[in-house]
Amino acid sequence: MNRLNWIGRGRGACVLVITGAALLANCSKAAKSADVNDKVRAAISQAGLADVKTDQDRDKGVVTLTGHVAAEADKAQAESVAQAAAGDQVISNQIAVVPPGGEEASRKVNSALDKGIESNLEAALVGEKLSDVVHYSVNNHVVTLSGKVDSQAIRTRANTIAEGILNVQQVVNELQVKSQKATTN
Repeated sequence: MNRLNWIGRGRGACVLVITGAALLANCSKAAKSADVNDKVRAAISQAGLADVKTDQDRDKGVVTLTGHVAAEADKAQAESVAQAAAGDQVISNQIAVVPPGGEEASRKVNSALDKGIESNLEAALVGEKLSDVVHYSVNNHVVTLSGKVDSQAIRTRANTIAEGILNVQQVVNELQVKSQKATTN
């Protein structure tokens, strides 16, 4: 009987240790941002911007707008409407401005500008010895920085470099320092 009690206590202690480890693991995860994608999508639709799509990354606190509109004013309106619906989450406005009748030319211009941004940003990051830790993507003049850096100073420096590149309209900084979320300027 003593042996059975000991075995039962051992199992109980094992369950307790596993449960405690699971609780600690969950505590270390950053809280996800609120799910606002449907709310943003409805607001965009209500504003009559049918060709604008939305996508949300709740882990990073970023709502991305894609698609195309006819004028810069429509792009700005989409961002404003999305920001009002998304609260404190970052809006990454990757909407292409494509005037009616000039679709092909606009796509070529946007693609060439994005390639120029990529080349200039890569050169700047290499010059600052940050190209190994700072990754990036460029879409419709929006630079998204990603990766893990050692300090807030490096995160800030990479953001400043990206903002200084010709034709960059927005920088979405997803660089991680500990558990910080994305920011935009």
